[in-house]
Amino acid sequence: MTFSIIKPLGFKEDYYMRNRKMLIAGLITVVMGISIVGCGNDGKSTRETESTEQVTETEMATEEESEAEDTGDTESDDSYADETDYSDDSEESTEFTMPVYEDFTLASGLSENYADLDNRSFVYNGKKFTLGESTLKDLIDGGIPFEQNSLNNSGNNVNKNYETDRYTAEINDYVTMQFMFGNFTDGEQKAEDCVLSYVRYSHLFVPNPDYDASMNAEISEMMIDGAKQVNFSFPTTITKDQLLEKCSENAEVDGKIVKYSVDSEVYMGSSGYTFEFDDTTGQLKEVRISWLP
Repeated sequence: MTFSIIKPLGFKEDYYMRNRKMLIAGLITVVMGISIVGCGNDGKSTRETESTEQVTETEMATEEESEAEDTGDTESDDSYADETDYSDDSEESTEFTMPVYEDFTLASGLSENYADLDNRSFVYNGKKFTLGESTLKDLIDGGIPFEQNSLNNSGNNVNKNYETDRYTAEINDYVTMQFMFGNFTDGEQKAEDCVLSYVRYSHLFVPNPDYDASMNAEISEMMIDGAKQVNFSFPTTITKDQLLEKCSENAEVDGKIVKYSVDSEVYMGSSGYTFEFDDTTGQLKEVRISWLP
């Protein structure tokens, strides 16, 4: 005998109703979760927006400060440019000038003739020395600053009709003098007893427009210093044009060389003054004075 259990209709409906409620409840839970997530994202978006606004405001403030600093730098640069321009104008106004010994006065015993062949003399620190008259001993006693090597030869013997080697004296770093002494007697003489027969006054440099200003200033200072210590009938800062303007008679001109000479009455040859000038400026570079009986 087979039995079957027949479930009443009410049980089936209850089953489906419960499942439906559970499904609806699940859907509601999902929807609420989505809403919560959405709210969280909205908050995050709001914070990001506020942060972006703050960053933007900070950047704008930084840009304004940078612009203000740039403006200040520009004003400072303009001020510096003005000062630089002023300095440049000052440099452009500097011109090359040759030294002039404005305090030159004719020393006692010297001739007014720049190339007096009858009075070939110079003055050192107030003491006059004359070619053909003054001896080596006179110059030593007069304080001429001879180099020690030169003085070592002052006791040497000099044969008649001969001259000594050159004796050198340094007036300053840029000015030197050289001397020779001759034995014009009939016998042998000590060098210190021989008479002055040759003088050379030389500038190591003279100012030049190609030199920088500091070098020209140093050269000029030394030239003026030499002119104060050693005096001739002419200023040692003289130019070729000034010499010829003052003393053109009997001048032998050959480029940068100007000579005034006379033949010897005893020996073959001539003696006198030889002026040598700078090629560029025409200023005296050196003068050589010689003497023969």
